[in-house]
Amino acid sequence: MIDVFVVDDDDINNFLLKHLITKSEFGVNLKTFNNPVEAVTQIKNHHNHNCNIDLLLLDINMPSMSGWDVLDELRMSGESIIQCSKIYMLSSSIYSSDMEQAENYKEVSGFISKPIGLDQLTNIFKEITISKREEV
Repeated sequence: MIDVFVVDDDDINNFLLKHLITKSEFGVNLKTFNNPVEAVTQIKNHHNHNCNIDLLLLDINMPSMSGWDVLDELRMSGESIIQCSKIYMLSSSIYSSDMEQAENYKEVSGFISKPIGLDQLTNIFKEITISKREEV
């Protein structure tokens, strides 16, 4: 089972992601959050119960906290929270300043331009599945 957390204030994007995941052949436990503050709390709680998040999809531009702010908050709680996760930043438009900022976050695996496609999601799930097999 692949644990996926999505932090995005865009209800339509969250709906599309849920739909794509149901179309994928992978077993996925999906949790979506519209509120990044609530997401940080839930991610910390998940970690405190010795559960890893396999994939964290973070919207860059949200009203109360940016995706970068979420990463900063999680880093302050201990890097082990996000160290085992694949993290992708989501954005409807990726700016060069975001690419530059990503250099400060070694945890970020890449950027995904919204809306995410089934092929992109499938490739990420395949990578996660392979790395989980290697851990065993």
